[in-house]
Amino acid sequence: MRVYWAAAWLLFFLSPASAAIDAVNVYEPRNFGYFIGDTLERDIEVVTSGKTELFTAALPRPGSLTYWLDLVSISHTERDEGGRRHYDLKLKYQIFYSAIEATELDIPAFPLKFKNPASVALDGTSPNDASDAAAKRSASIPAFRIIVAPLRDLVLVDLMPEKTKELSEVLRPDVPAREIPIAGKKQQLALAAVVLSTATLLLLWHYSVWPFRKRAGRPFTRADRQIRDLLAHGAGDPSYREALLVLHRAFDEAAGQRIFSNDAIAFAEAHPVYRGFSPRLKAFFESSRLYFFSDDRSAAERLFPVEKLRTLASDLAREERARA
Repeated sequence: MRVYWAAAWLLFFLSPASAAIDAVNVYEPRNFGYFIGDTLERDIEVVTSGKTELFTAALPRPGSLTYWLDLVSISHTERDEGGRRHYDLKLKYQIFYSAIEATELDIPAFPLKFKNPASVALDGTSPNDASDAAAKRSASIPAFRIIVAPLRDLVLVDLMPEKTKELSEVLRPDVPAREIPIAGKKQQLALAAVVLSTATLLLLWHYSVWPFRKRAGRPFTRADRQIRDLLAHGAGDPSYREALLVLHRAFDEAAGQRIFSNDAIAFAEAHPVYRGFSPRLKAFFESSRLYFFSDDRSAAERLFPVEKLRTLASDLAREERARA
């Protein structure tokens, strides 16, 4: 008797639990009237019972499905209701088929995969045959046929009864290739090249750049360039001395005579464009006098350091070009 009850309890606990795929409901949108670029959504509800669960990691991933169809997004939610688990899926597709005439296309099917599928029916009895058992173990989303419409109103019905209504017999032939005249374009290109060359020469002339580097009437512009070249490798004593001399020669050329420290104010009065530089001109000539006619060269550099010398030459060159 004890062996009998032990065997009964063992069979009770080893009997399979009621688990199955109860339903797969697909809610489709309309299946006609789609154009290139349109989107459509398919809503799917999967119901399972027992330990059977939908394997959501195996659902399709967004991306290109065919050359004309993309899966834009897929989302799913889960809920328990009446002892069963409900999975709500939403798949959004976008169509890229450019139809010349109304065309039927199929949204592809895809299988659903489950965890812990069982072949036990809801009432706890075994299925009647193998096909019934397989239905309880697996499910799939069927293909969905849609009609894609052309963007133009091309109707072939009774258009040309004597033809076979092939599009190649109805559409106009491609326009033959023709040579595009470019004589006018060549003239415009030549004119633009002449204008560009003239503008470049005028710009070089304005800034006294090659081939107008030694252009007369631009002493301060040339001095500014020479001073920048001298000070490019450092501001040592030889460079400072050469920079003073270069700027002196520029003042001499601009005035038409030798200019000394006592002549700085007179030079500014004679050339109104440089009148605003009078304090700096006086400081420059004073530092030059200290540098060349005394032994205190450090005092000259403190009074008018090399940076002020560089700035003065640059400002005089700018005013010189503005006056021109």
